[in-house]
Amino acid sequence: MSSVEIELKLSVKPDAIPAVRQQLFQFPHDYTSPQHLTNIYFETPDNQLRRWDMGLRIRGFDGHYEMTIKTAGKVIGGLHQRPEFNIPLYQPKLDLTLFPDYIWPENTDLAYLQAQLAELFSTDFNREKWLVTYGESEIEVVLDQGTIFSGNKDSGDQTSPICEFELELKNGNIIDILSLANKLASQNGLRLANKSKAARGYALVHGLSHKTSPKLPKELEWQQPLSVLLPEILAQWQEQEEGWLAGLPEGKTGLAQVLQWMIELTKRQTERLPILDLLLELKAALSMNNAEAGTLYSETLCYSTSWLQCKLALMQWLLAQPR
Repeated sequence: MSSVEIELKLSVKPDAIPAVRQQLFQFPHDYTSPQHLTNIYFETPDNQLRRWDMGLRIRGFDGHYEMTIKTAGKVIGGLHQRPEFNIPLYQPKLDLTLFPDYIWPENTDLAYLQAQLAELFSTDFNREKWLVTYGESEIEVVLDQGTIFSGNKDSGDQTSPICEFELELKNGNIIDILSLANKLASQNGLRLANKSKAARGYALVHGLSHKTSPKLPKELEWQQPLSVLLPEILAQWQEQEEGWLAGLPEGKTGLAQVLQWMIELTKRQTERLPILDLLLELKAALSMNNAEAGTLYSETLCYSTSWLQCKLALMQWLLAQPR
């Protein structure tokens, strides 16, 4: 079965989970109690799937198995849009021939590719689920709590925690996902996450971390259309934010520049946008002295309601642009 997965990922602080759960129960919904899920991700020694921007896994739950491959897509802020193909399995064994032929690059030798595949990393987590009716849409909201393991969970390798909400559009309007996320952001403790579990798993295996923040361009090409400029700035925002949260002071400097670009972009519009005032407030908050604000200032700001709601508003503005 194939589909285009459209979902919003929100990293969540553990102490914020009860309030978000309580909110979800207030909407019309169907609830599924926590299930234990295991995922094994596969790759070749030369990272061929990653180079094709593909992710391959086998998921196990309640004695059932499913093989999934996700192909190239796009990420705007924390909004992920990727084609995915799901195949039920009787046992946790790879069989690439079950996927449609057209997903593979031309002249791919599937037998050779499958022979090269091995387990790269795994995830082990509990998933709680709400199928929420919101606006004109049905949105599946899941809460995942667990661990990513480099290798398998019994190998003693490095780990990374999973603590996130995912909002996936089942049918309806993408704008409703952003609107629902905005409602959930009424308390602190949530932020947009632009890395999937698979991307985090690859980073864990290969020892990739934020040692330096990505360099920003000296200037933007302001003559580009808004539909190009806005996602470019949002992508830079996410990267600099990740660096600051990882403890890199240059990430904060980069964020100040990104916010200034976003302010400039909104000022260039023919009408004054309500988001401008919030952007100015965030830039002022960012400039606070860290010694006065405390050592966890980066997390306090990046997981704040105003920070998340500002980014959601910018994403909604982007989706409203003509394509």
